[in-house]
Amino acid sequence: MTAYFALVMVVFPDTYQDIQIGVPKPSLDATLSASQITLGESFELSLVATNLGEEADMQTVTIEFPQNKNLDNIKITSYDFLQSPRLYLKDTEIGSTYSGGVTITQSQYPFIEAYNRPTKPGQIYTMTLQITPTETGPYTIYTKTVAMPHISEISHYPTQGILDHQNEFVKEHVVHVIP
Repeated sequence: MTAYFALVMVVFPDTYQDIQIGVPKPSLDATLSASQITLGESFELSLVATNLGEEADMQTVTIEFPQNKNLDNIKITSYDFLQSPRLYLKDTEIGSTYSGGVTITQSQYPFIEAYNRPTKPGQIYTMTLQITPTETGPYTIYTKTVAMPHISEISHYPTQGILDHQNEFVKEHVVHVIP
């Protein structure tokens, strides 16, 4: 046994250190059913997530509601992710900065997170939300997807833009709510 470990650690260490890890590349398409609604009406947000890279141990899709105090006006009407979506309220401890939970922060607003464990290349997962804004004016939603292992910049989508309360990039979607 000692000879085996000596060979592995001293004679052939590069063989074990040069193992290539594939890079997952998550993608997310978000579609709003309307760009303008009247107060009291609802709209739908449809999400289509896939992994365009190598297999991911896990891929999360996050929908954030920076104007909400809670998730009472949000209804998940369908999803086919492997795990059930989780609801997070304001002031919940959450991971940040693409650290996989190593760096912790407090959520500043509610959000929903769906995920797959694992996510193979090319698999498609969907979720639809029905949203009923409670105030007039622009109603903002943020979306993002992150694959783990988070190896490079292409392990999250979007790769630039607005930073959210987790210090991660998000895509902004706005629906105008009129009286």
